[in-house]
Amino acid sequence: MTETDKDDELDPAMEAVRRKLVRLLLVSGSVMALGFVAVIVAVIYRVSEQSASAVPEPVAVNLDMSLDEVREATVSGDRLVLTIAGDAPRIEVRRLSDGALLQTFHLGGASAE
Repeated sequence: MTETDKDDELDPAMEAVRRKLVRLLLVSGSVMALGFVAVIVAVIYRVSEQSASAVPEPVAVNLDMSLDEVREATVSGDRLVLTIAGDAPRIEVRRLSDGALLQTFHLGGASAE
């Protein structure tokens, strides 16, 4: 036998350690791949769930005020916040679905009606 043949062969104890390490590498790699696939599936599920959610039909709501009175309108979730000028400046919070008045904030010391 040559010197290189002796170097390539491992004693039985080292060969057993090498087999255990290869097995550990395969198990660890499989767990990592399974975790990666689970994360990808979860992301795809969340994205498809959000895009598939039903978008409500737009509903026309008429408010009893002139366009000149409205200074600012902001949408937040299912709420419409209107800043209204005029004789009684105020901020109104309305529901978007039906335009129902939820709350009024009077500005400039104006009294509540």
